[in-house]
Amino acid sequence: MSATVTVEICMGTACYVMGGAQLASIADRLPEEWKDRVTVKGMRCVGACQQTGQYGRAPFVRVNDELISEADEGKVLNAIRSILEA
Repeated sequence: MSATVTVEICMGTACYVMGGAQLASIADRLPEEWKDRVTVKGMRCVGACQQTGQYGRAPFVRVNDELISEADEGKVLNAIRSILEA
């Protein structure tokens, strides 16, 4: 069975204004061959930005179980790729 990926984008205030809003539409930009294997959804604030230095800076995205700090489209796509191509 082929791998599936869940991408959860933090929609807390800090994450939203620091890039989470733009990442919310990443599903529209996924390669066609990934679209049936990747689920993208918003999530409540994970509180990682409140734990200064421990997790990094907003925006945060969780790809399966990996929390990505200072997430951007490239980091998220690379995390998805590493799971789908494993």
